[in-house]
Amino acid sequence: MARGEFDDLPLHGKPIPGLGDTHDPDWWVKRLIDREQISGVLPEALQLRKDDADLDAALDRLPTEAAVRDAVAAFNSRVVEARRQLRGGPPVITPTRDVDVEAERWSQRRRARRSA
Repeated sequence: MARGEFDDLPLHGKPIPGLGDTHDPDWWVKRLIDREQISGVLPEALQLRKDDADLDAALDRLPTEAAVRDAVAAFNSRVVEARRQLRGGPPVITPTRDVDVEAERWSQRRRARRSA
């Protein structure tokens, strides 16, 4: 420090951003997750809710109806498996999706995009 090697740091003499009055022992993990855009580290019940909200967009990226049906079936399997687990944490309230209904909705969205 006497040589001045730390004088030009971006936060020199300033508080670390994001550190408030409350003590959060996981502050650095949360910052890392935000900065690196890491996903998939939520408790299963919360991850399923997030995946459910993003499912239509994920299905729209699939090329065939068979792939859509497989993706919905895989999602439903994850929901059912999570309901069977007794790990604690928030309850699994995410509903399963009807494969036929989701395939039809995917087809309708695809036709609408092509005609636009």
